[in-house]
Amino acid sequence: MRAVLISLFIVASAAGQDVVLPDGKAKAVVESACADCHGLDKIVDNPMPSEKWRTTVEKMVKKGASVSPEQIDMVVDYLSVYFAPEKVNVNTATSQELQTSLQLTAAEADAIVQYRKANGNFKDLTSLTKVNGVDPKKLVAGKDLIAF
Repeated sequence: MRAVLISLFIVASAAGQDVVLPDGKAKAVVESACADCHGLDKIVDNPMPSEKWRTTVEKMVKKGASVSPEQIDMVVDYLSVYFAPEKVNVNTATSQELQTSLQLTAAEADAIVQYRKANGNFKDLTSLTKVNGVDPKKLVAGKDLIAF
């Protein structure tokens, strides 16, 4: 889904790449504030979950991005909707996909795959956090990236 959205909003030009952001409440603020320091491709090429967008936006504001305190939530919401990473389905993902998407070690990802093979699909985050050998804090931190 993300790939389809991004391909709809990126237009290549002869002089390079011009990024066209999707319409939304904060589009103009994002274009203005972000393009002052770096290309909009930084946004498109680096999808993040909402918490990381918030941290990034707040960091950029401290560095001088022209986003008012009242606009921060609006900008974070916009970026979180249009530039969020794809979710990983823990019931079908390979060990490598789990490692990459959820920042798990190889041993943790393997434990999830083995548990799934032995016990069937996970129904929710609570059942996933019960897998021995996996740090439940990592799973809770990545909950917005997990699909069942």
